[in-house]
Amino acid sequence: MTEIREQKVPANGLNFHVRSTGDPADPAVILLHGFPECGYSWRYQMPFLAAKGFHVLAPDLRGYGFSDAPKAVDAYRQDKLVADVMGILDAFGAERAVVIGHDWGCALAWQVARSEPGRVRAVAGLSVPYPGLGPKAPTEQMRAAFGERFFYQLYFQQPEVPEQELEADVRDFLRRMYHALSGPGMQEKFRAEKPVTGLLDILQPPAGGQPDWMRESDLDVYVERFQHSGLTGPINWYRAMDASWRQQKEDGRERIHPPALFIAGKEDPVIQFAGKALERMPTMMDDLREVVLLDDLGHWIQMEAPEAVNQHLGAFLDSL
Repeated sequence: MTEIREQKVPANGLNFHVRSTGDPADPAVILLHGFPECGYSWRYQMPFLAAKGFHVLAPDLRGYGFSDAPKAVDAYRQDKLVADVMGILDAFGAERAVVIGHDWGCALAWQVARSEPGRVRAVAGLSVPYPGLGPKAPTEQMRAAFGERFFYQLYFQQPEVPEQELEADVRDFLRRMYHALSGPGMQEKFRAEKPVTGLLDILQPPAGGQPDWMRESDLDVYVERFQHSGLTGPINWYRAMDASWRQQKEDGRERIHPPALFIAGKEDPVIQFAGKALERMPTMMDDLREVVLLDDLGHWIQMEAPEAVNQHLGAFLDSL
């Protein structure tokens, strides 16, 4: 059985809780989780990657779990999150790494590859295609697209309101979130029974028990993490989107140079909303090796279908 080590490491002025496995002398791979997740979300990939000869790092990212969580929105700009990744690699003595991310961690992985290409051996993104730098700030684009309709990322721009809703019952929120955006949840075509005023109004709970990929004992881990951290840090990643966009426009770098892989589930709502980004992505990268869209899977692909995801990650790593 693969040993998973857990420790706190200092990086970029904060302390990060990092799960790791594999030989520290081996090449590094760092796994970046999304919302609402933590380093534990890579539990199915860590042993596989260690067996392939990698030193595997899976941190709770800034604001999450047992890592530090600054309160200021500006503390969650993408350039600061990139510096966190660099600092974590430095703490483990890794000059270069393969960077793999999912959801917000995928967006961060693209930014790491965009802004620090010399330290990225390769990059793999799960669920969020790389769109390049849009012509308008993200919230401006979202308001144009959704108008008066509810969209959770715009809802998250409000101070305190989302936290009050989601922290009232963390287990219920997480159970609903993981089911609603999974392959089976997306195929249920859920419709809210009342006017939508909050995120929980559009997240249906699972009708049966927990799926194999998210057992009750797994859910316990996430509940513990979010009861410890709260939701302000994680939601601040959304609140800092426009500031991140402005900073990225100023630095002018847009292309991704390292070898890249993209994997997503066909039922993933991100893929259903981000068709243009998916089409544009190959034009924004020098070496996009493969785009993989997996049937019947939703947003949590590294947990919903770990064997398929590991197979594609393994083939990509073997090609480097």
